[in-house]
Amino acid sequence: MSLQKIPLYWEEILKRYVKKTFYADTRKKSFADREGFTEGDYRFFARGVRRLNEFFTTERGELPRNYFNQKDLRSGYLLYFLPVNALKVAALLKIPPCPPLSKGGGGDLTILDIGSGPGTGMFGVMLWLENWLKNLGAYRHTPLQIRWILIDQNREALRDAQNLHEEILNHLKRTGLPIESHLEIKVGDITHFSKSLGSVQADLILSLNALSEIPKPRRLSLVENLLGRHLKSEGKLLIMEPALRLTTRDLMELHDEILHRKSGFVYAPCLHQSSCPMLKVNDRDWCHTYIEWERPEWIQRLDHLVGIRKDYLKCSYLLLGKEDTSERRIHSARASQDGGFGGEVREAAPRNNTWRVVSGHLNSNGKSELLLCGPGGLPDLLRTTRLDRDRSEANQVFDQTQRGEIIEMDRTTRIGKETVIKKI
Repeated sequence: MSLQKIPLYWEEILKRYVKKTFYADTRKKSFADREGFTEGDYRFFARGVRRLNEFFTTERGELPRNYFNQKDLRSGYLLYFLPVNALKVAALLKIPPCPPLSKGGGGDLTILDIGSGPGTGMFGVMLWLENWLKNLGAYRHTPLQIRWILIDQNREALRDAQNLHEEILNHLKRTGLPIESHLEIKVGDITHFSKSLGSVQADLILSLNALSEIPKPRRLSLVENLLGRHLKSEGKLLIMEPALRLTTRDLMELHDEILHRKSGFVYAPCLHQSSCPMLKVNDRDWCHTYIEWERPEWIQRLDHLVGIRKDYLKCSYLLLGKEDTSERRIHSARASQDGGFGGEVREAAPRNNTWRVVSGHLNSNGKSELLLCGPGGLPDLLRTTRLDRDRSEANQVFDQTQRGEIIEMDRTTRIGKETVIKKI
């Protein structure tokens, strides 16, 4: 996966918005109109970032209910966690197969975001679409019509989403990109939304850090409802959760329940439609991914104040669809190299030499190991080892690969000098 970057205009929009919104009705209300973002501004908003980080880096049961009602937490989320999580969404949407889009750049797209908060998914999807349209050179094509439906229990967060939607749309219009976007908000419990949606079906459904905030027994029925009633036949459901052990293992269990009940098709991260091999190995490991990114200076300053260091973006996720036949839709290699967009080709299900890397490098004296998950290893994970003395040009990808990436390699527990490894 290519290096991810937060767009400059996100920084401009979010800094301006939090100052305007959260300095109001305080003793510092005159600061809202100050030029730039001063050290004092960073310190003021870092308090909310610090508190949220303490909640987010422990298991989610400690997170205050309806925490967006607390202004410091909401402002901290908007300034720091929104752009970071939105960048994860933009990266995950590059994973084939992306939701159906017209090759000409036009058409209609309905996007449903369950537990949307202040619009994290909206930022991520808009960046993904922006890159897709630029890749097409689609400045003069028929506009892409987007219908957003955001559902959340917090009115203030949804009001933020409305305001930020206008900010993003105004920016995109200034760039000349052919996007027309309309936003609908619905206040309510994300587990009781179907009545308000009626017969709405979406091309893309998002559930971002939301499942872990509802009781575990209600999660499967929620996902089955989304897949069965509100997802178009070619649509995709993206579930993203924090890369914490318990929340991720819960997601791994949900994966198995979906497959056992034949409720949907798993496109990613799994390269197969079988029970999760990692779940049965032990109760310690969890399947999550790393996303490389360029940490901007303003995020670095907040990191310094709060005591965070995000060298990688981390998350766990499932990309689901209604069903699939014997063939899977993936993007051509060229399309993936160009950012994950382009025409589709049909290809047989992944071969036995295709693997998802599900660990970091396990280094010890004179050797390194990786855990791999793929059709060729089922029902187990494949633990493969390379001795330092067997490092070669043919297997150099072994050193370069990271957790979450896909490689192509003949099944072997011992990588030799002649073993060929390729990134996909």
